[in-house]
Amino acid sequence: MMLRHSKAKAMVDASYNRYAWNDPEGLPDWFVDDENKHHRPQLPIPPELVAKMKEKFLNLSTRPIAKVAEARARKNKRARTKLAAAKKKAEAVANSSEMSEAMKLKAISKAMRGQDAKRPGKTYIVSKKGGTKGARGVKLVDKRMKNDKRAMDRATKKRMGGKQGGLSGSKRRRNHK
Repeated sequence: MMLRHSKAKAMVDASYNRYAWNDPEGLPDWFVDDENKHHRPQLPIPPELVAKMKEKFLNLSTRPIAKVAEARARKNKRARTKLAAAKKKAEAVANSSEMSEAMKLKAISKAMRGQDAKRPGKTYIVSKKGGTKGARGVKLVDKRMKNDKRAMDRATKKRMGGKQGGLSGSKRRRNHK
């Protein structure tokens, strides 16, 4: 009901009646006759209609955002095309007669490997004054951003158990217990 502008406007218009301003004395007769003809009490809205309106608004608010839905659809489409290409390649290998069974299995597993449809990573270019324009798959960054990214990568690598660094030289001597 409140979703349509015309119905909302009609509801507001219906609220203008003799119950809104109770001052009939001192008015001309023609106006009082007109008021008697057109006055309407404000009708209460039934609870089931209110519940229906709330449900409509709730459905609108829980609907996924269009951009997110489109991005998911693109990701699924990439995955499907990659899988179709891998299946085609595997079929060609399976029908090939000059390969042994072990070689066929190895080739098929290689073709089916990595079907998670990852997007190509961005190339980071440290921009200088009046530098190059951005291109597809390229992100222009300044030195600070580049250093921050390197530091983040180092931190994640360290957390994952990469190079185990310790104290060396004078730091080791200073922290000797």
